[in-house]
Amino acid sequence: GTFLVAVAVTDGRLALMLGSGKTFLRPGTRSQPGVRSGNVGVGRGRAIGSGRVSGRRSIGIVMSSTADRSSDPHIAKLQELSFASELHPEGKPSERVKQLGLVLEGRLPKNPLGVYHPMLLAGAPVGGLAQAHVSGQVPRNPDGSLCCGIAGATATEEEAVEAARACGLTMLATLENQLGSLDRIKRVVKVNGFVASSPDFQKHPIAINAVSNLFMDVFGPAGKSARSAVGVAALPLGILCEVEAIFEVDLS
Repeated sequence: GTFLVAVAVTDGRLALMLGSGKTFLRPGTRSQPGVRSGNVGVGRGRAIGSGRVSGRRSIGIVMSSTADRSSDPHIAKLQELSFASELHPEGKPSERVKQLGLVLEGRLPKNPLGVYHPMLLAGAPVGGLAQAHVSGQVPRNPDGSLCCGIAGATATEEEAVEAARACGLTMLATLENQLGSLDRIKRVVKVNGFVASSPDFQKHPIAINAVSNLFMDVFGPAGKSARSAVGVAALPLGILCEVEAIFEVDLS
């Protein structure tokens, strides 16, 4: 079954509701309709778990131990994939980095050319979980050098794969730097990979597989994400590959 906890903050007052299914019991009150699992309401006069709050600033958060499963088999499968967050059986992400002998030092940019944040959190945390959007990562090696070229012209397929993996390692270094620990990551949600390539190059998915495989080596099944692999005419600084991603992270 589904057990729900709803927290509502209104004008500085905290209301805690406990319940199962779609009904909440607020201490000292009768049962009443609640908010479906996973919903977050932020705003003025917006319905939250304790009912409708009129003309007051309110924040409502609902957490669930299990997700409501749809009777539609297609949606149920998507829900199963989306809510699953099984990490690698052989250790935490930080332990896997050591086990695999991955080198993350020296991969962070020292003088970024762009005006941007390396990472931003999006959305109100639910149950301590939030989405971390990571800016495009370049294929930087531990010595600070970059993997450059055009796949299918001045670079081979193998070099494109190597560059993509380097982007993944740079991203791991950024995640560790921004979050303090890779162990805060619960799953990889989306990966967007860009490969600088000639018009006749068609192996973009193979190149970006290097990032996906790296993430699965570190995060286990939770490292397999939704993904795009795109070919482009050129990338900043002449680099061969660039990768951006979205992660689910634990802020608790």
